[in-house]
Order: sequence, then structure tokens, then C-alpha cells
Amino acid sequence: MKKKSHNIICLEAEWLYNSGRKGERFNLKTEPLLNWLKEFHQCDVIYRHILHKADLQHYLDYFKPSRRDFKNHEIVYIACHGNEATIHLEDGYIDLDTLADMANGCFENRIVHFSSCRTLADPEVALRFKARTKARLVSGYTKNVDAMKSAIADMALFNDLMYITTKYGIICNAERSTFRKTYRSLLEELGFEAY
Repeated sequence: MKKKSHNIICLEAEWLYNSGRKGERFNLKTEPLLNWLKEFHQCDVIYRHILHKADLQHYLDYFKPSRRDFKNHEIVYIACHGNEATIHLEDGYIDLDTLADMANGCFENRIVHFSSCRTLADPEVALRFKARTKARLVSGYTKNVDAMKSAIADMALFNDLMYITTKYGIICNAERSTFRKTYRSLLEELGFEAY
């Protein structure tokens, strides 16, 4: 009997036609990568494009795990530009404390992964975000990251998490985690961290 896989909600910002500097624009969408995971693991993937804080707020309110349709979507994947302890959308930066306020239960008992530069650069803020949102696991990057390399690491992470049901903390342990050992040099280059 095939194990039950985790389902994913992806909220992705605009990469190519954004208002950022030209050097920060590129054409990479995570949806095709997530479709590959969906086909392989037979999981459900919900993909939504977000531009502004209002878009993000709408989906955080809509995809709450208290709603029956979304209670089995255990992974929330946020792909956007970022900076230290922040994510960046078209209308500005949102720090992790503000995001915790906005979440209003959306991240509770879920895995939250930030695919963004430096969002988890401050461990104290990351741990506070995890505690305030009651997330099971919070992961992301502490350094400025190459978009393609971080997308590869994201898919490898989700592949490894796909059938873990209780011991998500294994991902935090660099010595015990198969994922961390297998992709060690890539994760060190990206500054991957998990709490």
C-alpha cells in the first residue's frame, strides 16, 4: 500500500515582470516543478500567484487548515524575493512578525518553507515566527540565493518531507537528516536552515 503523501500550497510572487532591479528579474516559475512532484508522489498541489500584500492576505485567510478542503495540505511554500527576516512583494517588504499576524492560524501544524533570500537570516526572529504561528517546521535560506539552485533544493526538501508524518525535526539535524547529508554542499551555499 502506498503511503499517504503531503499536499502543497504554493504562493509565488512575480519574478520576471516585477518592479525590482533588472538583475533581480528572471523567468523561473515553480509550478512546473511542483507538477513534477505532484505526478511522482500523487499529491495535491495548489498554486497561486501573489503580487501584493492583499493577495497574500486573501490566500492566508482562504487556505486555513480549519477548512475541510485544505486540512490535508501540510506544506505551505512561499516563493518570492526576500531580505533579512522579510519577504518582498510588489508593494513592499513584510517582516516575519507582520506575516505571523497576517497568518491568523494558516500556518498552524503545517510546514512553512520560504524560498527567498535571507528570510531566515535571524534565528531569533525565525524561532519567534514558528512559536507565534504554531508551525510544525519553518525552513528557508539565510543567504542570498541563486534562483535555480534554491528551486532544486526546494524540490529535494519536499521530496524528503513527502512521507514524514511526525518527526519533522529530523530535517533540522545536519548529522541525521538524509536530505541534509545528500545535499550538504548545496545547502551550505544557500544557507539552508530549519527550525
